[in-house]
Amino acid sequence: MEAVKIEEDGWVRLPKGVLRRFPKKSELMVWAEGDVILLKRLRPPEPTEFAERRPGEGMSLEEVDAEVQAYRKEKRARKT
Repeated sequence: MEAVKIEEDGWVRLPKGVLRRFPKKSELMVWAEGDVILLKRLRPPEPTEFAERRPGEGMSLEEVDAEVQAYRKEKRARKT
């Protein structure tokens, strides 16, 4: 465990040991509960997760494409 400071501009520098555990440019979700700040890595869903959402025979290529496009649109919206 290491202590870090919140800088005047709001930046927090994570320890190198923590950063090594995540791929570069990882997206993190951040929320606070009381005096605790939590960070959780966001990851894109696996292709099999799309198939699990829909019971039955599986997805057509058009449906897979629509899911991928929806995910990309959502990801772009989070960046702004």
